[in-house]
Amino acid sequence: MSNNSRLLFLFIALIGIAGLSYVIFFDENTDQQTDVQVVNEIESTTTTLIDSTTSTSTTTIMETTTTSTTTTSSTTTTTTTIPPNQTAIYATQEEINNSKKISYDFLQSGCKKDESTDSEKEWITPLEFFTYDENKINFSLKIDSTLGLKVDCIGNLITSILNDTRGWVKVTEKEFQLVEGTEKEFEFIFASPEKTDELCYPLETNGIYSCRNEDQIIINFFRWVNGAIDFGSDLETYRLYLINHEVGHILGWGHVGCPKEGALAPVMMQQSKSTMGCRPYGWPIYEILEKEFGINTYSFLPSEDN
Repeated sequence: MSNNSRLLFLFIALIGIAGLSYVIFFDENTDQQTDVQVVNEIESTTTTLIDSTTSTSTTTIMETTTTSTTTTSSTTTTTTTIPPNQTAIYATQEEINNSKKISYDFLQSGCKKDESTDSEKEWITPLEFFTYDENKINFSLKIDSTLGLKVDCIGNLITSILNDTRGWVKVTEKEFQLVEGTEKEFEFIFASPEKTDELCYPLETNGIYSCRNEDQIIINFFRWVNGAIDFGSDLETYRLYLINHEVGHILGWGHVGCPKEGALAPVMMQQSKSTMGCRPYGWPIYEILEKEFGINTYSFLPSEDN
């Protein structure tokens, strides 16, 4: 082969190699560009997702924080204001024993006469009473003459209970006083089981319960001398409860339940039926707390037998 032929062959070979290198380089560069584009798209998508997630997460945290703050605030308020039918109040046995001590100490005897006396009158009324006073809450009293109760003693006992600083006077901010029947705002009637059923009608007292009917409080003599099962032999606490419970109805308070087992029973609970795990108690302690904190948390229920 001549020198010219050799040179031509070498030139053609060089051109072929150069072309192949170009194709290889171009294809690799194209793949790299595609990879970069895909990566960029993935990064862009990821960034969008991260931003979206961050935004959602922040909103959730803000909502959670707000809810948490509100809940905390609500909890603090509840704890501070102490709603009676949601808050449990506890006391030691000594404190419960002391709760039975009042200024006119005839709770234990219940003002029963030593001997029963016959009377021509169906009802007996106090000989001692005050004149009507618009700045006080005025109540009257009459007692079935066959029951053997001292009417003036009962009148003083009721007044002592209602005007005790642990009693309704703390809520009403007005004292109670015994007046003549014609000047009353409400009336106490102590009656036999049979008469109680008549006076309480249409409420069903079944011979064993007391009631508030309109402006009359009818105290069932059976309950006055026997108390209730959950009170055991503690007639003093029961009599406190009985008077304060019925006056609570006169003042517009409705029935409530036991807030928690072992707590003091609210006076507006129907403790004659059951204290439902609460400890029997005769004073309106929950209502006094409500009055002092200026809130209204009681659910009013229909007045029923007690």
